[in-house]
Amino acid sequence: MTEPKYCSLLWKHISNEPFGHVRTCCIARERVTNTKGEEYTLGETPIREIFHSEYYKNIRQEIRDGERPKNCDACWRDEDNGVKSKRELYNEYAEFRYPEINYAEEPDMPEDLQIILSTTCNLKCRTCNPNYSSKWVKEAEARKMPYIKESVNVEMDDIENSKFWTELDDWLPHAKYLEVMGGEPFYMKEFKVFANKLIDDGIAKNVHVNLSTNGTTLNKEFLQKMIDNFASVGFNVSIDGIGKRFEYLRHGGKWSEVAENLDYFHSLTPGIAIGITMTISSLNVHYLAEFHKVFAERWPNFIIFHNIANFPTWYNPNIFPEHTKEKIVAPLLDETQFREEYRETIAGIVKHVLTPRIETVVPYGNQPTDTVEAEIEWRWELFKTQTVAGDKYRKENFREVFNELFQILKYDFVYHLEEKKYNENPGYGSLEQGSVI
Repeated sequence: MTEPKYCSLLWKHISNEPFGHVRTCCIARERVTNTKGEEYTLGETPIREIFHSEYYKNIRQEIRDGERPKNCDACWRDEDNGVKSKRELYNEYAEFRYPEINYAEEPDMPEDLQIILSTTCNLKCRTCNPNYSSKWVKEAEARKMPYIKESVNVEMDDIENSKFWTELDDWLPHAKYLEVMGGEPFYMKEFKVFANKLIDDGIAKNVHVNLSTNGTTLNKEFLQKMIDNFASVGFNVSIDGIGKRFEYLRHGGKWSEVAENLDYFHSLTPGIAIGITMTISSLNVHYLAEFHKVFAERWPNFIIFHNIANFPTWYNPNIFPEHTKEKIVAPLLDETQFREEYRETIAGIVKHVLTPRIETVVPYGNQPTDTVEAEIEWRWELFKTQTVAGDKYRKENFREVFNELFQILKYDFVYHLEEKKYNENPGYGSLEQGSVI
């Protein structure tokens, strides 16, 4: 039997999506379902029932049997590329968070929860979508972008009726680590209600809370209240670029304001664990060295975490035509540009970019026309069309903001170089002959 690759998350963790659907972790391929194949939601089903479901039990057994569950493909891919996976990272956390985990037994209740309370957000990040940011909805509708318009019987954020809220007394006493995602936690009312309840009920003192924030909203008084009452408070600030590239990638944010907030956050370190989460996409991978240089000089105490964008698929940094890839990663090859602790990760990202798309792309659908080759072509078309359509709607310009990257891609990106203007209506899903970026 192959040696089991245990994952502490499967024994300690649960993660939810904005409408309350559940995954074993946020990067798992599938949602957790009941024996009828119906998707659980935290609005309708108690956490205890989901954590003890046949789905969870089966995937734990697959791990015990030395298998690599397809649900965990994102981690297997990272590990094959030499990138530290979420599984490996959280196994390291588990060594000091918990007594030794008995993987032969079934766990009782999750002690580590990643929670999305609401999609309320003040930004429209390029790699996000309406399912995770309320700001995206209007633009997505106007651009006729396809996204999953879901409905559930009981909304996750229905405080009066959602099982998540009404069953707090059952699951919350077991919680030791809470990771609160968004939307934007510091911008939404639901998070303040949640945090204040934990504080008022005397639960917060036993809970370590970590937040994911975009860094645009700073309420020093509320943050200090959390610091004074929770067992510990930490947060990761999602930053994908510097200056004008930040503002393009995280539309609605002003770099000067965020940089000022980062100065304040940096002043709280090392007493409070504050990190930077960088989503590595096809838009910013070329600029990784620039990013690291700025943070090493101005905010050296922050730890930088790198997440590869898997969705939307056209923003995965492996999307590029093969003949452009060496130029894409060229600025990253001098490892001395990066602090030693990041060099292995950067090397793994380079490897991911350079891996032929034929080895990384999986087609969606099972029709004869749903081939890997067709999927590769379709995703590259989507990169072009979505970039153009987004620029048109937002009055932004990829060519100007990412000019170095554009120069590498222009013969694959531009239809007619002699044209010097956007097509008047590029629309969604296609570019008419003559359109340029």
